[in-house]
Amino acid sequence: MRSLITKAAVATALAVGFASPTLAADDITVGVSWFKFADERWKIDEAGIKDVLEKAGATYISADADFSAEKSVADIENLITRGADVLIVMSGVADAVGPAVTAAMAEGIPVVAYDQIIEVPGIFYTSFDARSVGEALAAGMLEVAPEGNYALIKGDDGDPNTHQMFGAFMEGIQAKVDSGEINIVGEQFVDGWRPETAKDVIEQMLTANNNDVQAVMVMNDGMASGVSKALEEQGMEIPISGQDGAPGALNRIARGQQTFTIWKNAYELGQTAANVALALAKEEEVPGMIKFDKGPNGVELDSVLLPVERIDSTNLEKTVDVGWATKDRICAGVTDNPPAICQ
Repeated sequence: MRSLITKAAVATALAVGFASPTLAADDITVGVSWFKFADERWKIDEAGIKDVLEKAGATYISADADFSAEKSVADIENLITRGADVLIVMSGVADAVGPAVTAAMAEGIPVVAYDQIIEVPGIFYTSFDARSVGEALAAGMLEVAPEGNYALIKGDDGDPNTHQMFGAFMEGIQAKVDSGEINIVGEQFVDGWRPETAKDVIEQMLTANNNDVQAVMVMNDGMASGVSKALEEQGMEIPISGQDGAPGALNRIARGQQTFTIWKNAYELGQTAANVALALAKEEEVPGMIKFDKGPNGVELDSVLLPVERIDSTNLEKTVDVGWATKDRICAGVTDNPPAICQ
């Protein structure tokens, strides 16, 4: 995989846009299939997609599967029926949508796998480097909890990103596990990355261990919202991670209810995917494209991967400086021990 150092430049180029089109963008309809649009984060992705499409004069249509793999398949077929010239597919269960996206490409409709890989030859993959997320999760947890009992709340077992992130995370903490400094007392996948399920899972882990848990690695902010509620109900203040940099998570960090999040600039990713979709529809080259073959099945895909960054109480302002979040949103309800941005 190529170094992420160059990918920030790629992201900038993609966010700005491509050269003059050979086919008018206002003739293009981009269909977006969401898997779990109820999560706060995806509203940000959608805004980035719409920003590019509206400026280009292209048409945006969408559907939300509401965590249903079966509806994802139906949504893809429906978006094609509604006139989609190119698809952006955020798949919760990649295997389930494989035949549907294969059929779409057979009809000459390009497909962009959004944030979660779909290992079907010919698909274009846009996301963040999942392994770098896992590495950042490990580094962040080791910094705040270098030893003790760890509970691990993983994402959906059917999501290849979960396994890439978890593999990199375990590589980061393995030496501490081997030495006995870190003891993993609970480890579980969460179907659909559901916050309410994550809350149930951590409650069971806490009960099984008499609350003797010193840190919880949570793979995304949606699930962290459920985990933080469970910890609050138990009166526990221990390190808890997240991923995405959702505004709600940034507020929890400011309030001391979440330790850090791995920030993925979803607005920028949305812009990138929209520009990729337009380029594919116009049969143009995609700037900064790389070959990616690190998925579980090793299928080589054209892709663009964006960098990630850890956000905690010391650097929340970074998300404000680029317009990702607002100070008011981050600092809402903050009283005790406010971080610098809220003082």
